[in-house]
Formats: sequence, structure tokens, C-alpha cells
Amino acid sequence: MATAQDVVNRAARLIEATASGEAPTAIESSDALIAFNDLLDSWQADKLLVYALVDTPFTLTPTTASYTVGPAGNFALTPRPQRLVDAFVRITGSQDLPVQLVEEDRWSAITQKNSASDRPIFGYYEPSMPTGTLLLWPVPTAAYDLHIVTWAPCSELASLATTLAFPPGWRRALAYNLAVDIASEYGVSVRPGVAQIAVESKATIMRANHRTMIMYTELGL
Repeated sequence: MATAQDVVNRAARLIEATASGEAPTAIESSDALIAFNDLLDSWQADKLLVYALVDTPFTLTPTTASYTVGPAGNFALTPRPQRLVDAFVRITGSQDLPVQLVEEDRWSAITQKNSASDRPIFGYYEPSMPTGTLLLWPVPTAAYDLHIVTWAPCSELASLATTLAFPPGWRRALAYNLAVDIASEYGVSVRPGVAQIAVESKATIMRANHRTMIMYTELGL
């Protein structure tokens, strides 16, 4: 399995900073690791470049409509997610019913927020710090399991020896895009073919992560 050093070595070869069979110096590799982590950090901002989704369950407390999300929260997630991708209530082991996540304006349009039902239909997430808050409507009266789906961030690489665990296509995209990122530090130009593959390989993993959007009616309808 590839390590961060393997990707750094390939990136250096792609911009012809090193020859075949050679490796960057220890200092050059250390600098490239910083660029590598910056690249992963920048990709976290785009959900189409997040390679996994995490499903986190929590058993609802009857008559409680507010739940915390983040470190030491009801949904104990570190780091605190900036947004929720999806939510659903598991009624039985094989029956899941969706909880529609709405924006602030649609949440504010619900006038009777203390209305109760066995399960929630809508949810509003406020990404406050240090923990976010998930509000549910109607107020649930049954202790069903609520599942929230969040982005799995690309973790920072601790060292050049860190083993990479990415889906197919990611290693190529990382090597070519890292090559483009570090070229200026080496004082070299990126060959057109390398730049093109960087764009194409990034687009490939974005397409793989694409999920079809579902249309919902307005609350009043």
C-alpha cells in the first residue's frame, strides 16, 4: 500500500525535479508533505472531493427535540461537522424513514414547534461552536434511532511514512495535483500533459462522489 512518501516521490518525478529511481531530499520531502496536507485541507471544502460519508446513530429521547453534534455531543463526532448531508429515523431493522433537513428560513416558517409525533419529519442543523445543534420537528415521542450522515474529512497526514487508505483513482489524482502545487517551489513549469491529467483525475473522483439531488415540496404544500 502506498505511503505519503510514495506520492511525494511521484509528484517530484512528474515535474522532473527528480529522475526515475531518485527521491527528493529529506528537506524537499518535508516541504512537499506540508503542500500535501494543504492540498487535502483545500479539498475538504468541496463535498465532491470527500471520499466517504459517515452514518452516526443516536437513540432519541422522547419529548426532546434538541440534540448536540460534535465532540462530547449526543452525536459524538470529531471534528464537529459543518453540515449534515442526510438524516433518517430507523423504525425497525429494515425500515428507514427520511428526516428532511431544511434551511433556517424554512425552519422559521414552522409556527407550532412544540407539536409532537412518534418520529420527526424535519430537522434543522445549526453548526455552532464547539458543538452544533440539531433541532427536530415534530418533537419525537418514541425512542427510535436517529441517523445523521456527515462528510468524512481527509485526515492530515502525520508523516511521510503514513499509509494512504483512499478509494481507487485517488492516488493518481493526488500525485498529479500535488505535482502542480509544488512545481513553483521547485522553480519549474508544469508540462501541459501533467496539468491536464491533474484536472481530469480530479474530475473523475468528483464524478464518483456525485449523488443525485432529490426534490422536495415546500412545507406548506
